[in-house]
Amino acid sequence: MSTVAPPEAAPAPAAAPPPAEHDGFRARLRFVQAWHLVLALASAYVLANIAAGVWALDSLPRTALGVIGAVGVAANLLVLWPIHRRRHVARAFSFTMLYGAILGAGAVLAEVLGLYEGLDLFAGAFQAAFWQLVIVGVGFAWFVVARRVERRAGEGSAGAASARWLARAGLVVAALGGVWWLIALDIPAGLRYVWDNIAASPTQALVLALITAGSLVAARFMWSPDAALYFRATAKQSDRMVGWMYLSPNLVGFLAFFAFPLAFSLVISFFDWDGLTSPSFVGGANYWATLQDPLFHQSLTNIFWFMIMAVPLSVLSALILAVLIHTNYPGVKLFRAVFFVPSVAGVIGVTLIWKGLFNAQTGTINWSIGRVGEWVNAVLPGDPVPERVEIGWLSDPSVPFGLPQVWWLPSIALITVVIVFAWAQFGFNTVLFSAGLQSISKELYEAAELDGANSWQRFRNVTIPSLRSTTFFVTATTVILCLQLFDIVYALNQPNPVGFPNNATLTPVVYLYQLGFQQNAFGLASAVAWVLFILIFFFTLAQFRRQRAEVEG
Repeated sequence: MSTVAPPEAAPAPAAAPPPAEHDGFRARLRFVQAWHLVLALASAYVLANIAAGVWALDSLPRTALGVIGAVGVAANLLVLWPIHRRRHVARAFSFTMLYGAILGAGAVLAEVLGLYEGLDLFAGAFQAAFWQLVIVGVGFAWFVVARRVERRAGEGSAGAASARWLARAGLVVAALGGVWWLIALDIPAGLRYVWDNIAASPTQALVLALITAGSLVAARFMWSPDAALYFRATAKQSDRMVGWMYLSPNLVGFLAFFAFPLAFSLVISFFDWDGLTSPSFVGGANYWATLQDPLFHQSLTNIFWFMIMAVPLSVLSALILAVLIHTNYPGVKLFRAVFFVPSVAGVIGVTLIWKGLFNAQTGTINWSIGRVGEWVNAVLPGDPVPERVEIGWLSDPSVPFGLPQVWWLPSIALITVVIVFAWAQFGFNTVLFSAGLQSISKELYEAAELDGANSWQRFRNVTIPSLRSTTFFVTATTVILCLQLFDIVYALNQPNPVGFPNNATLTPVVYLYQLGFQQNAFGLASAVAWVLFILIFFFTLAQFRRQRAEVEG
């Protein structure tokens, strides 16, 4: 009996070697390790130049660069060991440092090439070549319309053929406009400008370009799937890395334009610095001088009276208007949009309009008061109202209504600022209250109505308690905006000094502006900013604790 031998099993395909066994992968990994050594040497070079005094820098920039250089040396050396041990954290750590090197070296390279100043030059050239760009847009719109006409006419028709020729003509117009636009921009002049900057510092430009390019290559490798497999990164870790990468532009902007200036202002508040000479350390003298300055006390008094008047006016008017809008009478949506206009309008432009209205000689407000006075004089005997009204809304530091002239009472000029602020703010507060009203359950109103509650009782016992959280938020944000008041005062006072008249409209931020940008006392100005920050912080903290106690109670 013959037996048939079973067929031989097909050989299994050879498994792909892991990334570490690829020659190209190993070479790229060694390049990353070597590049971290290069970055460490570059950071050490920065430290050496600072220590030797080669770079003529003030104490604060020298300290900042020294810290950056020390961190660069330590971080780039420390990452070599986890890379060697294939730790998954090494991939993210290495990529973060390489990303920072790209941003840092690229930013300095842009400065060396003069690109920041070149943006201003490009903006001027772009404005001069605006009409050529319009021709490009017209040609492209011509092309789009002609193609739509061609599709509607149908393939093979005479109209489609004509539209096809019109589309080509539109492309020709757009192309000619684009060429004309490039000529008007004077691209060769821009290239010469960059080349002149390179020729002025060729070695520095070359080194920075190499650091930027090398860091890009190394970062691209650490981002690759092969690197993720090599460092045993899980899907969650890779997703987290992608998420941080998406957040990085906003995060870098936050660090560069908010966190760093904030930290710098805290440091400079302990120095005497005019922005030009080398700063000198004075400790807490700036804070002590701020707390003793009568002008700072005046600014706090003004802002206290401002909040006493502006917060109720902005909050209560918004609440009343929101309730009226919530009644759903015809035209409510139109009124809601109209009352929100002050919140989206430009603050400076709106303030200038109010400045014209409050003008003592030609303003509409004084004119209206005069017309009302004429009517009163015609009705009442003895002409009790003056024939000509010239209230100095913007220039009168005196107390209104004939009250005693004491320093702690608000002036007419400050009341004017309150009016403008409340008008600009109540629209946004109205929208917030409207949103809060829409979240109140209708069953509460129905139950109150069944119990015999009238409109006022429903408002007092249902609406007000239900809006407690919204009212807290609106009040807290309005108070913070009051403490930060500057733009309205600045626009109303021009061309007079900020705080005019006689410091009657002086606020803490206006006082800060005077110290920093008029007297060049940046240390004192930073101290004022941090004192104001502490006031706002503790006020907000107290409000949150009070709100939490009410909710828990």
